[in-house]
Amino acid sequence: YQRRVHGDFEKNFNLIEKMYKGEKLEYQQQAEKYLEEHQIYDMFEYLMKALLKEKPKDPITYMINKLEHPEPKRIFIMGPPGCRKKEKALTLAEEYGYPTVSVGDLLDREISKKSDLGKKIAAAKSKFTFVEDAVVIELVNQQILDLEKNGKDYIIEGYPRTRVQAIGLQKMGIVPDNFFLFTIAEKFIAERVKANLKAGEVSEGGLQKKVLTEAEADTIAKNVSLEYNMNIKDVKEAFSGSYCEIDAGQDHDTVVNDIARIMKLKIKSNAPRRPPRVLIVGPPGSGKTTIGRLIAQKYDLIYVSAANLLNGETSQKSKVGRVAAQLMKEGELVPDEMMIQLVEARLNQSDCKVNGWVLEGFPKTEGQMNMLKGMKQVPSLVVVLQIDDDIVYERHEYKKIDPITGEVYSLKGTTLPIEEETLARLVSRDCDQHEIVKKRLKSWKEFLPKLEETYKDRRLSLNAEKTVKVLVESISEAVENPVYQLLLKKNSI
Repeated sequence: YQRRVHGDFEKNFNLIEKMYKGEKLEYQQQAEKYLEEHQIYDMFEYLMKALLKEKPKDPITYMINKLEHPEPKRIFIMGPPGCRKKEKALTLAEEYGYPTVSVGDLLDREISKKSDLGKKIAAAKSKFTFVEDAVVIELVNQQILDLEKNGKDYIIEGYPRTRVQAIGLQKMGIVPDNFFLFTIAEKFIAERVKANLKAGEVSEGGLQKKVLTEAEADTIAKNVSLEYNMNIKDVKEAFSGSYCEIDAGQDHDTVVNDIARIMKLKIKSNAPRRPPRVLIVGPPGSGKTTIGRLIAQKYDLIYVSAANLLNGETSQKSKVGRVAAQLMKEGELVPDEMMIQLVEARLNQSDCKVNGWVLEGFPKTEGQMNMLKGMKQVPSLVVVLQIDDDIVYERHEYKKIDPITGEVYSLKGTTLPIEEETLARLVSRDCDQHEIVKKRLKSWKEFLPKLEETYKDRRLSLNAEKTVKVLVESISEAVENPVYQLLLKKNSI
């Protein structure tokens, strides 16, 4: 009897323990899913690093402000006279849409104002010497304060040039995200300054225009080069370990591309990470397919296109395919039930679960969006491409399809070679006609506010008129660093 009682007790105890372990595992899985879906791991890692660095007296208020007011990206570019740093800075500014401050331009503008500072600047230039630090710091600091208030990323070119300027930057609490220091062979510095002087130009050292003799130009060029090299050693010391040297002797595009590559490098988070799940949506002709494929290829994600799923059904001449083909021809949306059935089946396949996915062109209605939630397929990032109506119509005007392969081509602005045989058989699609595009555009605009509100905590809005390279880099930054995405929230790039 005792053995039986003991056996029953042990059996019940094991059952209870098994149930407890099962509930505990389920709880852990649910907790982990919540923490990852809402980027909690990354957010706390980001805040912890900031806390240890700043050590604020009121950490709670500090963390709240840190999340509500993300810091801008600060890019500083410095280099010797004659390295054409301004040209390169302006190219980057145009590429990324960053406001740019050139110290040389600041000094010239102050001279034109005929202010007290302007007179000091003019006097220094007339003597072929660099402008004193206090004057430069006062002008640059004001520009930086204005840029910081706007909270936008920015580029400062030609600063800091001396140790005093570098320390002044540090006293403001400004830590460059990237500090690029251009280098060129020693012999070229004096040669390029001399060439500028002989041409009667204002050099990047801030020298006044004046007709000079060969000997005078030689002496000034050597002095400018010497002074730069003496000062830049102190700047390197002040920013030891945080500046990046770039060979400015290379061609313009190579230098700019090197900077762009370094700018997008991110320190990878050590937080647990589920495979990315990226939605890419936008009006017709916004480039969703191109961007979606590139992102999927870059991160080895499964590319899922709503249009491709429908085309697959159409080519099989299934019931869904026949209905979808007629609706698409008329510019109407395919019923939500049909779309969600196709999308759900694809996302539930093992390759999507294991590798993550890029879903392009879905959802297009509030019903589809709600059904996506019901599937428990929560995207980690929602990319919304934005573009003017005129460009949408123009892009569709030049779209053609290969009736044999089903591949769609754009005959305007494409850099991809198209074989003559393929080009000869390309035809227009009914869905690219102006009235059909107009109808699709109207549906998109009606749906957009609901989509933006639903995904406001993980939405990245991008101007689709920017280059593919810039768009891919912006999306990559959000994919690799969810904290960046979290802080962006409603900001558009």
